[in-house]
Amino acid sequence: MTSPEQEYREPAGAPGAEKAADPVEVHELVNEGEARRLDQFLAAHLEGQSRSYLQKLISTGCVELEPPPGKPIKASLKISTGTKVRVGVPPPRKISLEPVAIPIEFLHEDDHLAVINKPAGLTVHPGPHLEEETLVHALLHWIDDLSGIGGVERPGIVHRLDRETSGVLIVAKNDLAHQGLSDQFKQRTVHKTYLAVSRGEVRNKEGTLDGPIGRSRSHSKKMVIAAPGEGRKAKTDFKVKEIYEGYSFIECYPHTGRTHQIRVHLASIRLPIACDKLYGREKTIYPSVLRGEKKPASEAPLIERHALHAASIRFTHPATAEEMTFSAPLADDMSLLVENLRKYRSRDQISSD
Repeated sequence: MTSPEQEYREPAGAPGAEKAADPVEVHELVNEGEARRLDQFLAAHLEGQSRSYLQKLISTGCVELEPPPGKPIKASLKISTGTKVRVGVPPPRKISLEPVAIPIEFLHEDDHLAVINKPAGLTVHPGPHLEEETLVHALLHWIDDLSGIGGVERPGIVHRLDRETSGVLIVAKNDLAHQGLSDQFKQRTVHKTYLAVSRGEVRNKEGTLDGPIGRSRSHSKKMVIAAPGEGRKAKTDFKVKEIYEGYSFIECYPHTGRTHQIRVHLASIRLPIACDKLYGREKTIYPSVLRGEKKPASEAPLIERHALHAASIRFTHPATAEEMTFSAPLADDMSLLVENLRKYRSRDQISSD
């Protein structure tokens, strides 16, 4: 157990907050694409920061341009090709979090790290305006001490899963583990496998999706396949396990870890993940609909969140150098969805494993 309250830092504190000991984080960027709004350019290149926060950085003088624009630097200012952009991100303001005894399934735990099976519906870490309980609240309760290496404001968190995504996630318990795991993610030596149920039928049984990903210019929460010269490189291999009438069961292997990567890549080939409210069409799936029948008013849905599950992860233990692999069984709602698809929409069984 931990002490009743542990300090945690908000990942995107308000610019101009009280002075902290941590240094300003400086990003130097170059607009290599077409002319575009400054806030849109920053949103596409500073992953994990909201556009509203980036607009605050601009308005508080944290952004410099070269050559100087000759006019006030505003979020709406269009920067031309070749413009150099220097962004100073202030240290995040400190907040305190109360540990919360949220039930968590531990797949593995030792002195250096833990591997958990994150449930769908649980956000990994707090955001600047997020008041709900998160995985970090739970970790502060169940783990005595968490990593805070290098000014990291998300204790123990070395990678993320979207709120609605279930499955395997690694947590660092000390600085050695945090640094070692972070290096492996940066070097792309961590191997991840996801399972997804997509809306639509796959033509190719396997393939590679490598469109660069950037933030949408029209929707602040969406990511898109970026225009040439924009966005960040992203690569996802996929293999089709089963095909149903109107749906596909797909295994995905992301080589990079961009925001919403698998969701965006599959949507880009007209295979949005089932029940993906941001990139897809439907919000829920009912058994009667899969049977082609009229839905009873009292019928419970099979699934109400996007059907994506982090099935397994393979990495090298940062302290022992042992290769480790952990898997999480398909979450109940996704398992029930697949079971009903096999029963009512079966078309072609491609893989039995």
